[in-house]
Amino acid sequence: MSDSLEWIADAWRADALYITCARGLSPQQLAERMADHQPVDIQSAATLQETTAMVDMAEVYCVGRIGQAGEWSFIVESGGSEGWALNPTVSRGAEVLIFDPRPDDPPAFFRYLADGEVQLHFELGAGYDPAGAHPDLLRPALEATGVIPRQDSVDDLLGSDEDMSTDEQRRRVLAVIAEHFGLSLPRQTIESGRLPAVITRIAPPASW
Repeated sequence: MSDSLEWIADAWRADALYITCARGLSPQQLAERMADHQPVDIQSAATLQETTAMVDMAEVYCVGRIGQAGEWSFIVESGGSEGWALNPTVSRGAEVLIFDPRPDDPPAFFRYLADGEVQLHFELGAGYDPAGAHPDLLRPALEATGVIPRQDSVDDLLGSDEDMSTDEQRRRVLAVIAEHFGLSLPRQTIESGRLPAVITRIAPPASW
């Protein structure tokens, strides 16, 4: 998995990429479940810059581009995405991963949905206070990378690397997520290539 996911931490410095992935849904099915309107029209392939320019915050609030990476479908949105507040019902009969940069109200968040429920939710690179039905799903792997302290370590209350930068924390967490879920996303295609475009929101997100 040459692209893995660590690159997302670097990309977030320049672009507010809202990335949602699903296993068990096609790219179009994922877009249809995320959209605030029906029917959803899959448009011609476009670049990140072109879809960003489509967002006018009047008639179009969010535009995504869809693709497939192995067994995972993905959609990369620009504009007013629902982000981590996306209704968990989008994951009925499937698994959904949400990477929300929250550029206007950090920190960033990761959320794992499955079968209509929140399985795991936590901040990316700003402490670790997981929630959801399975809050300890990734804890062993995160402890092994030194991102969070081991629960049974009295001498490690601040973590093994308390001076680790937020970007490095994010990269390590993203690497753990990639490994656990078998997910790798094509950086060059997402950042510089062309993918089918789809308008996902024609009204402000409910979370605004």
